Amino acid sequence: MKTIKFISAIALTLALAACDNFDLPNPPGQTNADQPVFENSGLVLEKGPAALNLVEANKNNVDVTVGKVEKLVNFPEGYELSIDMEVGSDANYTKKTTVPTTITADSLVQVNPDAFNGAIQEVLTKKPGTYSMPIRLVAYAQRDNTRIRLGGLNAFYGEYNVEVTTLNPAIVIEEKYYLVTDAMGWDITKAIPMENTKAGVTQYDNPVFAAKLDITEQQAAAGLAWMVVPESSYVAHNLDNARGPIYNAENLHALTGRLVEVTKDAENKGGLIDLIGPALFTVNMEEETYNVNYALNNLYPLSGTSMIKPAEAMLLYTTDYINYSGVSALTGVWYCAGQPDRNGRVLFKQDKELGFTDSEDGLIREGFLTGKSDGENLGTPVKGNNLYWMDVNLVLLTYKIECLKTLAICGDGPIDWKVENAVELKASSDKKVWTAKNVPIGTCFKIIANGGWDFTFGWAGASIGDNQMTITKINGDPNIPVSAAAANTTHDVEVNFGVYPYTVTLK
Repeated sequence: MKTIKFISAIALTLALAACDNFDLPNPPGQTNADQPVFENSGLVLEKGPAALNLVEANKNNVDVTVGKVEKLVNFPEGYELSIDMEVGSDANYTKKTTVPTTITADSLVQVNPDAFNGAIQEVLTKKPGTYSMPIRLVAYAQRDNTRIRLGGLNAFYGEYNVEVTTLNPAIVIEEKYYLVTDAMGWDITKAIPMENTKAGVTQYDNPVFAAKLDITEQQAAAGLAWMVVPESSYVAHNLDNARGPIYNAENLHALTGRLVEVTKDAENKGGLIDLIGPALFTVNMEEETYNVNYALNNLYPLSGTSMIKPAEAMLLYTTDYINYSGVSALTGVWYCAGQPDRNGRVLFKQDKELGFTDSEDGLIREGFLTGKSDGENLGTPVKGNNLYWMDVNLVLLTYKIECLKTLAICGDGPIDWKVENAVELKASSDKKVWTAKNVPIGTCFKIIANGGWDFTFGWAGASIGDNQMTITKINGDPNIPVSAAAANTTHDVEVNFGVYPYTVTLK
């Protein structure tokens, strides 16, 4: 690392040499962040450019400038100035990472474009673009392996936002992909959209897509040929830039492997699927890999009594064959099965390498699953038999379970939406049915868990008769409505998790 060495006043040098523990002068208050110069102790830094183009910098094989050392006084002899740059995900630096800098002979503070790009990917996104990134500099007096922070532990030399154009990715990943097969006559208009397997992120932050396809016995016997087409080709009604399984003569029916560029007219199709029934096609467009497996209609959380009597298990449900969710009663140890049998061929356990984490309140556990035989038994964050809301992603093999120790009715009318007025429900021994008597009901209500609003059940959008409604996990609207005839009176309430969709009934 290139650094600038400054000669200090003799007195300060002697003071540092004579004492192992010392504090450099505390900084004055930071100047207005809109000003181009930042001053702290004896160090004055100028702000770097307002915009940086990492693509151009890489093209020209140069580092980018994030500041300039304008002045440095009272600096200890024998030490060198070194500066780190912190990059934040937002103005509060909720997520942050540190990038080392170099200081040139003409006092410019610079960072490597690849390192800057990696920092943005770590704290914000891998998707290429131009982003307003908060940065701040940390200065040190350094000698060999000793680093002393200038100004104290919380001193920063200016904070400002810089517009950064990030590097282009090695592989361009589009937002959507489509699955097309020879059984469709390679007709792009019949292609099935593939869903990103993780909600709320860009395709670069999660490049895994999946789609369910029902394969007939006739199609499987002939061998189903398939390919994945990017959205740009789908919109253009062609099969350009299609990707499919790499050809393997010894294992033509491989259900997992590499993706390569293919065409429908290729003499040797990359791979022919002979699986019969509902299949889930999963592709990773960054790693260029694929996997084909059975698409499961439900998952069976088996625990306690349901290990012996799987028919009594409270199932997890899906609409995309990727994400499964629902309530289930768990007693300590549990298994996540693809069939009503914990000895069947589809069984998921705890991935012991990736492990799990529990929330501070001890009610939530998040972890990773594995279908391999070396998995460990899954466990719960709370002892005893309790009701849990469960979320499982079968493509990413992740799970989250949240203990619902209590459920209560909270609504308008006499309860007045106050948690302290909520009427608690009592659970049956199997946790499937929860009831309360003489509950004052207004015109709408919700079912709250654990005495607060962090987890609630609301209206799932269907009414069954006048006084029975479907419910599901939901925060915010819609509340559970009450018919005019049943409003503003007292009811016995029954919540039934033994049926699906789940219901609440006013009696």
